[in-house]
Amino acid sequence: MVSQSRKPASSRDRLLAAAAAEFAARGFAGAKVDRIAARARLNKAMIYYHFRSKAALYREVLLDVFRTIADAVSEDAADESPEAGIRHFIRSVAGVLAERPHVAPIWLREMAEGGRHLDASRAGQLQRVLGRLERIVHGGRRRARRPAVHPLAVQLGIVGPILLFLASTPVRARLAPPDGNAAGIDIDYDTLLNYVEAATLGAVTQEAPAAGGSTRRRGA
Repeated sequence: MVSQSRKPASSRDRLLAAAAAEFAARGFAGAKVDRIAARARLNKAMIYYHFRSKAALYREVLLDVFRTIADAVSEDAADESPEAGIRHFIRSVAGVLAERPHVAPIWLREMAEGGRHLDASRAGQLQRVLGRLERIVHGGRRRARRPAVHPLAVQLGIVGPILLFLASTPVRARLAPPDGNAAGIDIDYDTLLNYVEAATLGAVTQEAPAAGGSTRRRGA
């Protein structure tokens, strides 16, 4: 059987990939279209042909970042138990962030700058992520009592540690002691995700507190 060769990336896709790396490394203000074009091995004029401006190119990178994360979370996850759905959400988001190392720094930079480039399309993709998590947390709205936790708090508790872990990789390397024993300052990615899962499930599986009462964990 004759194998088909992979279709070469279009000039637009090459520019998006190069821009993602540049924006991740230097932020929007520090990024240069000359470096993006050189990394993509294209003429700088191609940037303006496809995107018209550096700002438009950056917004397109943001759209791709957030849309990829939203697409990774299955709509069917809300049909599972909240526990299974949470695990799916964490592993899906973590997989995208690990496979695309530019996502974490771009996301963190955009949040630190107040979301200046989050127009309706980009914000809409983040709303998709939160909406799917909300359906998971509420168990597809089939549970008799909703969890005593806000979906946004759950998302921040999941995404925050993962983003910081990935973005801080160079910093942790610098903090390693001279003897090379970094056990106290570093863990592997899967171990981190296990901690995130445990903390998230501990919150999500709480029952809603009765009036004037304390919150109880299910099965306690």
